[in-house]
Amino acid sequence: WNENDPAEIPENCAKCHSTTGYLDFLGVDGSTPGTVDKPAPVGTTVECEACHNETSGQKQSAVMPSGIELIELGKNTNCLECHQGRQSTVSVDEAVAGLDDDDMNEELSFLNIHNSAAGPTQYGTQAKGGYEYEGQTYAGLYTHATGYETCVDCHNPHTLWVTAENCQACHINAPDRARLRNIRMSEVDYDGDGDIDEGISGEIKTMQSRLLETIQLYAHLTKELDDIAHEDRNPYFFDDAGEPYSTWTPSLLKAAYNYQYASKGLGGYVHNNQYIIQLLYDSIDDLGGSTAGMTRPESR
Repeated sequence: WNENDPAEIPENCAKCHSTTGYLDFLGVDGSTPGTVDKPAPVGTTVECEACHNETSGQKQSAVMPSGIELIELGKNTNCLECHQGRQSTVSVDEAVAGLDDDDMNEELSFLNIHNSAAGPTQYGTQAKGGYEYEGQTYAGLYTHATGYETCVDCHNPHTLWVTAENCQACHINAPDRARLRNIRMSEVDYDGDGDIDEGISGEIKTMQSRLLETIQLYAHLTKELDDIAHEDRNPYFFDDAGEPYSTWTPSLLKAAYNYQYASKGLGGYVHNNQYIIQLLYDSIDDLGGSTAGMTRPESR
C-alpha cells in the first residue's frame, strides 16, 4: 500500500491489517460497528489495543464470509474476525449460479480464499468456508481435547506460535513444532496409499496432489479449456503462457477453490482434518477423478 496514491490501507483490508481499521470495525472510534468506514493510515499495524479494549473484550460473535454468524465464541471471537478468509460456499455458488457445470464461461474468474482461514476450517460446515457440494454432508466444529478448545489454548495470541510442548501428553511423536505434522489419531487410510503411519497431514498432502492432477486432466480433456497450472503466487492459477487462467467452468472453479482452500489452510490437519479431507475427496469425485482406495470421512 505504500506505493498507492494516496498511500493508505483500503477499507476492505484495514479491518485485519491495521489497529485503526479494526477499531473502526468495532465502532470504538464512534463509527457504525460491523463495517470499516474509511481507509487506515499506512504503518498502523495490528497492535495491543486492537484486541485489548472494552468493546473487543465483550464481543462474542463473528460473521463468516458465508454470512453465517457464529455465536458464543468466547476467546475465539476476535481471532475469527480476521482468520476467516474472504470467500465461502455461498460466494462460489453465487458466481456459478445458472451456469452449466462443464461449459466454459468467460465471465468466471478464480475466487481466492485469501490466506489462512483457520476459523471456518475449525467450525467446518457451521461456517461453510470450503466449497461444500450439494447432497453431501460435512464435518462441523472440531473441539479437539478438553482444555484445548480455543485458538489461544494452542496458539500464543501475540506470536501465533503453537506451544508444542503442551501437545506431548497425547502426541508423543510430536515433541516440538517441527514434528507437529507427525500427529495422527486415525488408522484409516484416507488417501489410499497404504501408509497409516504418516501424520494426517501426509494424507491431506497426497489428496491435494491427486486433486491437482485431476484438475489438470479435466482442463486438458474438456472442450475450449486451456491447460492449467498452479503456483503459490497471486492469482495462483495460470495457463501455459503464464497468464492468469481464464477458461473456467463451474466444476473447475469449485475444485480449484477447494484445492486453494486446503493449500492456504495452514494447520488444517489440526484445525479440522476431516473437513479438509471431505472437501478434497468430493472435488476429485465431482471432476470425474478416481477415488479408488480412498476413504471419505464420515461427518460427525
